[in-house]
Amino acid sequence: MRTLLTLTLAALCSAGALAQQAPPTSQSTGSATTPFLARRGLVRCGTPNIIPGSWNFNPPSDCTANSTNPTAAYEPTEIWEITVVFHILRDSNGSGNVTDARCNSQIDILNEDFQAMAGTPGSPGYDTMVQFKLATVDPSGNATNGINRHTNSTWHNDGGNYYNSLAWDPHHYLNIYCNEASGALGYVPWLPQSGTPGSNSDRVVALYSAVGRNAPIGAPYNQGRTVTHEVGHYLGLHHTFNGGCGGGNCYTSGDRICDTNPESGPHFGCGNSTSCGGSDPVSNYMDYTDDQCMNEFTHEQTRRIRCTLQYYRPNLAQPVGGGGLGTSYCQSNLNSTGLRATLDVAGSPTVSDNDLTFTVNDAALNQFGYLLMSLNQGNINGFGGSMGVLCLGAPMIRFSGNVLNTGNNGTVAFSPDLTNLPQNTVFLPGDTWNFQLWYRDHVLNPTSNTTDGISITFQ
Repeated sequence: MRTLLTLTLAALCSAGALAQQAPPTSQSTGSATTPFLARRGLVRCGTPNIIPGSWNFNPPSDCTANSTNPTAAYEPTEIWEITVVFHILRDSNGSGNVTDARCNSQIDILNEDFQAMAGTPGSPGYDTMVQFKLATVDPSGNATNGINRHTNSTWHNDGGNYYNSLAWDPHHYLNIYCNEASGALGYVPWLPQSGTPGSNSDRVVALYSAVGRNAPIGAPYNQGRTVTHEVGHYLGLHHTFNGGCGGGNCYTSGDRICDTNPESGPHFGCGNSTSCGGSDPVSNYMDYTDDQCMNEFTHEQTRRIRCTLQYYRPNLAQPVGGGGLGTSYCQSNLNSTGLRATLDVAGSPTVSDNDLTFTVNDAALNQFGYLLMSLNQGNINGFGGSMGVLCLGAPMIRFSGNVLNTGNNGTVAFSPDLTNLPQNTVFLPGDTWNFQLWYRDHVLNPTSNTTDGISITFQ
């Protein structure tokens, strides 16, 4: 079994110190001689590059800062939805506003790009099956439109650690702050693999005038792709030109992705270019191309995004369309009955009702087992020599103190006491917990298997 280790970084370089430089003066956008960004004193993206070898998270090893394993386990099979809150930080002189309409259009753009929607500019890409929506409920349970406005000149200028005052629980909300973005079009402070996801500073920052469709900054950065680019970082993607041409294994050098061609440096403007012995990935959202030229995440970028959500942001995205109290995910393997055991749940997600009933079907006959639970999801085939699939990430807790028996029909139902959980655990409103039954199967070798996983968001 894999064990997730939480690594606290003693120090991180500031976004400004590692900000990307302005494009070369040979670029012509809006003027024959003066680059668009340089003319405004801006940089394209202030997200710091990852220095190879500077961080080493163990495990999960599939999507660390320094490597990618694009295994089929991370192929999207269901839509995962991320709840977004915009914080509009205006200057005391009244500048810096972003209208509701522009915020709503930015959500539309994110969905077009991350879901490669047909008939939209994002259609040529690979569908990550990640969906975005504006928050309708705040962390206190109050109704909201997901757009908050604050007037504070220091915050507008990206100072004053505003996120400590304003952040909505970053474990469950994507916080997007719209201000001057420290002289960049946008940035994130770090990739989740190299920072502290879930802390107040975990955020996306966007230049207020570049947010939404037909944004007032004007072409070529007015079609909302700045936020798409920065959310790509937020979900674990490097720049396509990270590390230049790289070298050796493309999963451990460059941008840690093999189906994006290596690129010696960022590409500005539109049009094809070549470096590192091949065509540059100029249409990729993680390059520096003009908004109108960006149109894709690749297949392997998609798997890295899904891996990042599973391990580094396990409570951020929620499955869509589960159709019931719990949402099944992570299908297990056949057992000695020739079937895959399933886990279902009925009752109310409200903890105080304390009426959940779990039901196991199609397990091996007359076998004992335990219900396991975790805040984190996993997908590890044949873990520890088992025939099953481990659908939970560490740390895992054994839910029921009693041994469960599948009986003559391979089924068992049980109703645990939610007010008396093991290891001082509590189910808090808004938390998503994942459950799975491990059980013996003496006919097989190895002699154990699992149900599928089921996810419950408590109220």
